[in-house]
Amino acid sequence: MSDQEQTAQEAAAEFMRTVPVQDVVVSMVQTVFDVGYRRTGLVGRAADEHDLEQTRIAIETVRALLPVLEGVLDAPSMSTLRGALSQLQLAYADAMRASQQPPPETAPAEEPEAGQPAEKIVPERPPIWTPGGEV
Repeated sequence: MSDQEQTAQEAAAEFMRTVPVQDVVVSMVQTVFDVGYRRTGLVGRAADEHDLEQTRIAIETVRALLPVLEGVLDAPSMSTLRGALSQLQLAYADAMRASQQPPPETAPAEEPEAGQPAEKIVPERPPIWTPGGEV
């Protein structure tokens, strides 16, 4: 083993001896969030990394660690973590919705016969949530 490899191994051993486990868990959660977001395929140039099963696993992993993290993080940090989890869940839902939409129809529209009025097509609108009910 070279001197450089020996020094690196000793530094890693020292780090493992002194690093608090909660720091490792927080770092791992940050990495899980990053990978989970990328797997939605909605992040910048990550469209080719689309894998919603991996995003689901990331969400479930963070959710499973929430009780542990509540014991080691302060309230503002937990609030930030819960907000990030909510954003990841919303991104997952958006990606699911986008992947389940049927492809647009490419068949040409038929021309109405002469003297017949054109049929008006009204797209269906999703309901809008309001505090008093749907509009």
